[in-house]
Amino acid sequence: MESVVAHTQHAHVSSWAFHAHVHPMKLQRTITRTVRSSFLVKAEKNGLQRLLQPFEGFSKEEEVSFRWDPANLRWAKSKGKLADDAEMMITPLIGEPYMVWPAVHNYLQKKKLKTISPEEAYKMQQKNKAVLVDVREAKYYKKGHASGCLNVGLFRSVEGRTPLDNLKRLAMAGFAMEATERNPNFRKDALAALPKNKTIAVMCSLGGTMLVGTKPREMSGKVFKSDPDRAFGRESRSLKACYELYEAGFKNIVHVDGGFPQWRYDQLPTEAEG
Repeated sequence: MESVVAHTQHAHVSSWAFHAHVHPMKLQRTITRTVRSSFLVKAEKNGLQRLLQPFEGFSKEEEVSFRWDPANLRWAKSKGKLADDAEMMITPLIGEPYMVWPAVHNYLQKKKLKTISPEEAYKMQQKNKAVLVDVREAKYYKKGHASGCLNVGLFRSVEGRTPLDNLKRLAMAGFAMEATERNPNFRKDALAALPKNKTIAVMCSLGGTMLVGTKPREMSGKVFKSDPDRAFGRESRSLKACYELYEAGFKNIVHVDGGFPQWRYDQLPTEAEG
């Protein structure tokens, strides 16, 4: 069976097991054994074609197909046979199961998720029409965030003490980074902190994009064109959090373009704690 490597924005080296924190080839055999029971992978001439598990939210008529392109280290739309269902849940060696980014992207497209500018989000907040939520870890949120913004972290510091947890801490220390894992209580925390009668504007430290092409520069005269490096936009924690919020039952969700860095660049109000 072929082993599979996923790409995320959190680091330049990646693996299914460590959420993009350990070079994939070093864990190839372990990962293969671990994920064998979680999902099926079919090796084809044009790459790895995923046979995806079913999930609530997509019908048979909305099936999608995608593959990991190991040569270019990116997700690519598959030209082969359509996947059985439009969902793949990954169960890593450490932390909670999660959906791969292309499936999240397709889900958000079908939900017609809207992306707004920080200025638009600020105006909605001032009119009491929206609540801002920052999904970065609490320690980064406390150092600085949009004024009046709430914090519900999508990730948290690794809390376990198993050998694999300790190995992840050691691996990340080598990159001078903190080992993190998905917050298993994110949906519950969001339901406790956020109102359902207002629009939820979600931001993070990156922003990400749902766009699947490249925008032309101003005055360049070039038209919008397809970009293979953005076959599924550009993933981010805020976009992944939008998916989690939809699944938690929230209906009115918008994504803040550029995240907190763009908010600061636009000189909108900020505050810090401590």
